[in-house]
Amino acid sequence: MTLPLLFVWLLALLSPSVAQGDDLTLDARAGFDGLYELSAAVPVVVTARNDGAPIEGEVRVVGPASAVTAPLVFSAPISLPTGSDKRIPLVVNLPAFGDNLTVQLVSDGQVLAETETDPLRGVNRDELFYGVVSSDPGGLAFLETIPGGRRDAAVAFLDLADLPEVSSAWNGMDVLVLDDVDTSRLTAGQLAALRAWLESGGQLVVTGGPGGPRTAAGVADLLPVAVTGVTSVDELPALTEFAGLPLSSAGPYAVTTAELVKGETLIEQNGQPLLARADIGRGAVTFLALDPRGAPLAGWAGGEQLWSTIATAAPLLPPWAGGIRDGYAANQAVATIPGMRLPSVLQLIFFLLLYTVIIGPINFLVLRRLKRRELAWITIPALVLLFSLATFLTGFRTRGNVVTLNEMAIAFGSVEADRLRTQTAIGLYSPSRARHDLALPYDATVFPFGENFGTIMGESNFDVIERATGLTLRGVRTDTGEVATFIAESHQPRPAVTATAALSAEQDVVEVIVRNESDVTLEDAVIIYGQEQAAVGDVAPGAERVVQVSLRGAMPATVPTPDPLFSTAFNYPNPLMNDPSLILGTTEFFNDPVAYPRWQLIQSTASNDTFNPASLPDPTQIVTLGGWLAESALEATIIGEEATRVGDTLLLLEIPVQ
Repeated sequence: MTLPLLFVWLLALLSPSVAQGDDLTLDARAGFDGLYELSAAVPVVVTARNDGAPIEGEVRVVGPASAVTAPLVFSAPISLPTGSDKRIPLVVNLPAFGDNLTVQLVSDGQVLAETETDPLRGVNRDELFYGVVSSDPGGLAFLETIPGGRRDAAVAFLDLADLPEVSSAWNGMDVLVLDDVDTSRLTAGQLAALRAWLESGGQLVVTGGPGGPRTAAGVADLLPVAVTGVTSVDELPALTEFAGLPLSSAGPYAVTTAELVKGETLIEQNGQPLLARADIGRGAVTFLALDPRGAPLAGWAGGEQLWSTIATAAPLLPPWAGGIRDGYAANQAVATIPGMRLPSVLQLIFFLLLYTVIIGPINFLVLRRLKRRELAWITIPALVLLFSLATFLTGFRTRGNVVTLNEMAIAFGSVEADRLRTQTAIGLYSPSRARHDLALPYDATVFPFGENFGTIMGESNFDVIERATGLTLRGVRTDTGEVATFIAESHQPRPAVTATAALSAEQDVVEVIVRNESDVTLEDAVIIYGQEQAAVGDVAPGAERVVQVSLRGAMPATVPTPDPLFSTAFNYPNPLMNDPSLILGTTEFFNDPVAYPRWQLIQSTASNDTFNPASLPDPTQIVTLGGWLAESALEATIIGEEATRVGDTLLLLEIPVQ
């Protein structure tokens, strides 16, 4: 029996059973209606009611233990006066194959109440994941049959209060449908998280009909239209023309009236938008002026085509922007800390030659000149001690003598977005055995990772992940010279790097203009188009670069035939991995102290998923700017300690082609 499992077994054996009394009740809901995307953060909402004496304590969510990892513990403080009923939101991460969570209410180290969430069900990345907030959710259950070009579809039925205020907890959802609900009840935190999710690729659908105005009220600034009211019409021939199918029910029909203010109208009836869409970063907001559960859409054969039009807009992540998937490569990236390198082979050879010459010939010649060769019994041990001390001090200085945070980030999104979806591999280096508290922004999620190949969830090396006004890792344990590793997911402000792309009249050349308006050099920049890339080079602060790329041969005619000697996982075309020399600025990246950790960060994005050619952006529509910023935007700090912060950010910005 492994130590983590033995610990859990002994704890269960020695601890008294916990029951909820009449004075204290605890309930918990995990995931989106029990669903979550595999490897994505999982929202958990805990409800506690106290009819007894006042309680000051914390809510803990304990993840499942495995054969190799101890359970992760997530917590939030709670104050329960007599008669209070409180709702505590948390965000957790599950190890592979984890499907249940234990929730505890703890005060003064004593578990006062305990419950378990319902089993969670994972949704694969190649499924279209809908979240539906509706006054009648059953009327939208048919969305399970609308995969939008994906392998399958899953639908979670939610309340407005289930939508998290932590934007990274939204990453697993593809489409959110708001139908006949009062969105003015959304909090400022929920709206900020919603916008960040949209900018990174989320799809928001807002429906109309009789309840259209109140559904649009809280998200009006996101909509492509300005809602003006509700009207009744007898006919809607535009729908019949769109689908080529007659309506199955006669009018009149309730239509939410609106005026287009941005984006485009997809279906229009006498100047009235029936279906409109506006892009927000990589994502989009779609307005449907009709009630999907009522006439004429309910039961209409053309409804599938209408919803497929909405669903197919959900973008896929291209192979170079799928995030960190390989813990071993990510560990190599953050463990290579600038200023803490082994000496080169030439330095070692020089040191050994110097040591040999001094302790041998020079020592002998000096003692012979002094005519005191018998002192060799003293000088040789003294020289050995002197060189040993010099070696120790050199090694100590080389490895570093201050706590260091190394942050290697991947920031991906649209050049037109305000925020980018960011994954940051964090390495916490300590020169001595110690325990640290690591502080992160509230709008982040974090979990440990290890050196495993093909997986990122690692063994817990800290006490608890606490979410209060911010996010804190309590009691991070480090041994002498050890690097503790974590992954943080967040949405960070887009650096002040802008770009435009224009397609030639012949549609075979794209001219890209890159402008760096930040105060940091964009290093080794490239333009990715299809499976190809073109060098831009360094773009200094305030500088501008113009690159023209030819689209001839940029896209494959067919999906590559898998190599029978290798897994299909290695057959997806990722130009950053196939030829990293352009974005690393060198072909000798294994021996370059700057390029090597950057190469390992790129390697960490290698996926076991079979390549989907639809994930490659059409270079006549989108090209991608890639490059490095020698800094990390994530505000990570060691509480109560001075620490050095170093890091790099791999910036990947999609540029719409005009």
